[in-house]
Amino acid sequence: MSWHDRRVLVTGAGGFIGSHLARRLVGEGAQVQILLKKDESRWRLEDILDHLVVGEADIAHLPSLQPILSRFNPQVIFHLAALVDVSRSWDLIVPMAATNVLGTVNLLTALKHSPFEVFVNTSSSEEYGDAPSPCREDQRESPLSPYSFSKLSSTHFCQMAVKAFDLPITTVRLFPTYGPFQESAMFIPSAIKGLLVEKEFNMSPGEQKREFNYVDDVVEAYLKVAVCPDARGAVLNVGNGFPYRTREVIDILQRLIGDGGTVNVGALPYRKGEGMECFCDNLKLRQLTGWSPGVSLEEGLRLTVEWYKAYYNV
Repeated sequence: MSWHDRRVLVTGAGGFIGSHLARRLVGEGAQVQILLKKDESRWRLEDILDHLVVGEADIAHLPSLQPILSRFNPQVIFHLAALVDVSRSWDLIVPMAATNVLGTVNLLTALKHSPFEVFVNTSSSEEYGDAPSPCREDQRESPLSPYSFSKLSSTHFCQMAVKAFDLPITTVRLFPTYGPFQESAMFIPSAIKGLLVEKEFNMSPGEQKREFNYVDDVVEAYLKVAVCPDARGAVLNVGNGFPYRTREVIDILQRLIGDGGTVNVGALPYRKGEGMECFCDNLKLRQLTGWSPGVSLEEGLRLTVEWYKAYYNV
């Protein structure tokens, strides 16, 4: 399928992965529509804003969505908007449910009479919790935080909407992703910032195994899933399936950054309930779409460090 002149809506386009997806779609010639909250920062999109159709709305507020989506009339929807915080805090339950669960319900409610072709919902490897790896889509999930509970709830809602209302929805379950434009408390951006700016990084003992996916590979997976009719109704792991100990990742970053930054291994405990392994079985995605990762961890980290050096001017 050619993306040229297709009306494509990206929710969460102001975020890390969403901004990369929007930029790729602009490059493919799509008519890219985005939803942003009022006063939401647009710094990741500054270079492509003139090529975007922007609507101001909060997905947690249905009345603000309906008129905008009626005007947009998108053919393809990539739903990435979410509240992301993996803290084990009871105070996060209500805001997570409002944005991640009700927000997804509202979005599909506003679109239910629209003849869209595909809706790609974004879920998270956090939904698997402490389940054994490699994680498969047919195993039972085990959410361990308000965030993972909320994402799993929205995944199940989308699966229900496929079966009960015949909506063309596919859910992609993303495994840890990194790259330029990422600002968060996640492991890789925190480590790079610590080593570049603060010259010190505190971490756990670092024996847990994780996979790490470069953002361009994840964006490619979104596009391949969207044009795959056989993926409708499916939940698909998006990840390379290659685990690394987090200590190994730090070793690569130290070599790339240099300048003698200090890493305090074991200064922090493991998170409560943290599994020691999390990586995916991606066979289903590969068989359905032909997707495969194209960027090695070493190359992806090099590209990411280069961006952070420019961003922090160091």
